Amino acid sequence: MKNQIVLASMLICLGGRLAVAQSPDQPANPRPIPPTSPGNANELTTDLSTPFFASPPQVAVEEPSPSTYRLWAKVDYLMWWLKPVCLKPPTLTMGSPDDAVPGALGPLHTELVMGEHKFEFGGAPGIRPSVGIWLTDDQFLSWETDGFLLEQDAASQSFQSHNGSPAAYIPFQDSANVNQALPFTIPGVVDGHSIAVGRSRLWGVESDLAAHFCTTRSGYLLSAALVGGFRYLNLEDQVTATNEQNLVSNPSVFAIGSDHFETRNQFYGAQLGSTLGLSRDKWSLEMDTKLALGDTHQVSEVSGQPLSAGAPVLPQLLPGPVLVLPSNTGKQSADRLTLVPEMAFTLHYALTQKVGLSLGYSCLYWNKVLCPGDQMDNHLNVTQLPLHGPLVGPGLPAPLFVHTDAFAQGLNVGLEVRY
Repeated sequence: MKNQIVLASMLICLGGRLAVAQSPDQPANPRPIPPTSPGNANELTTDLSTPFFASPPQVAVEEPSPSTYRLWAKVDYLMWWLKPVCLKPPTLTMGSPDDAVPGALGPLHTELVMGEHKFEFGGAPGIRPSVGIWLTDDQFLSWETDGFLLEQDAASQSFQSHNGSPAAYIPFQDSANVNQALPFTIPGVVDGHSIAVGRSRLWGVESDLAAHFCTTRSGYLLSAALVGGFRYLNLEDQVTATNEQNLVSNPSVFAIGSDHFETRNQFYGAQLGSTLGLSRDKWSLEMDTKLALGDTHQVSEVSGQPLSAGAPVLPQLLPGPVLVLPSNTGKQSADRLTLVPEMAFTLHYALTQKVGLSLGYSCLYWNKVLCPGDQMDNHLNVTQLPLHGPLVGPGLPAPLFVHTDAFAQGLNVGLEVRY
């Protein structure tokens, strides 16, 4: 009988403990909360199983349910650098009148003035807002959408003569690939100015579903997420070259010519990726990798002419440039299967349970795009020029449709808020 009384007492005590552990004020299976340090036993303790970049931290005292924090919003300030666009062919040279063909490429006295140039852009500022939501109470599935927009980046190259000096020429290759040149400025007779401008703009949107996993090791939280979704990118590049001539004796007699090359690339595709994270206290570091596969719609538009305003300042003297003529004017388009990989590293710091800061680096690559410089043909059939016709032989310059690759990389500073 004594043993039965002792056994009954133990069962009653155990039942009381279980009743406390399963009280309705506390989840049946709460996430593990690391103990506080001995010197801070009364402080609220952050749940390391919920890193700032993934979900809100839990609290040991008056712990809210995971569903309390369902939404987050973030905005990043971007400073990115884009791949340069090019003015690939030579467009202006200086040469010696003693050469067989003054200004033509090849002779020792010929010096390149304009063209064969990369427009090196400075950093393009931009913005990237994003919003996300937990789809499950256990914070296993999440959905996030973000988009970024960069300002249009621009760079230029120019040439200006003074009273027609120095003598400048417009170089080209004829249909037999022989280097030739046309006069552009003549000392004391014809003055000239040339400017080329390259521009580039990139923006995009993506939406992803993610499944999250985490574990703790030696006081650190290790987390991972599998990501799948959709991505859209838009890249617009332009190169415009403008030449102007006027008589030194009468500047009101002028001629202007302009060439414009523009390409647009639009990517639509599905993407897969992963996120790996390491967290401790208020700090966390994550690495994102994504690979998108889809269609890039490519468009090339070429417009302009070597005499678009004014009149020849001298008989049969045209300002150029001679990269655009009726033979290659127009619009072309195509669709190509392309890849877009991206990698990003981000450091997060939690200011409070609901507000955090981030600093990161991103790198994006695009394997098949159109670029304006690749659509420029430096061949010319002079019988196609105004005042030089009618056309005899092939129509040159010829239309081109050549693809290359593109990349962008940069830094971001962000502010994140949870709800």
